[in-house]
Amino acid sequence: MEVKVKSYRAKKYIISTSPKVLIKKSQDILELLVVGGEYETNLFILKEANFDPAFYELKTGLAGEIIQKFSNYHVRAAIVGKFEKVNGKRFREFMLEANKGNQVYFTDNQEDGLVWLTSK
Repeated sequence: MEVKVKSYRAKKYIISTSPKVLIKKSQDILELLVVGGEYETNLFILKEANFDPAFYELKTGLAGEIIQKFSNYHVRAAIVGKFEKVNGKRFREFMLEANKGNQVYFTDNQEDGLVWLTSK
């Protein structure tokens, strides 16, 4: 996994530098946990492209599974992208609802994601 460890507001976070799909199934979150454990953080900035396209199709259930894993393992992630793969209103509604919570934040601006990630 290609990552950089950075700090903002005295909080350490991990940012994905990989343009590849890293998360194809909910079990792939465990690899994030290992990386987070190495650097003693549970804060991540991930790219839209790091998720399998199935993540953006609600009918697959993958998005729900992944967000549940984030919750179970106390991982907080800002997912940054243009979300052009998102077809339909339902996933956009899902993103808006997720943004009200504390586990995942969807944004098209990395700085906004970083502020959200380090604000709690």
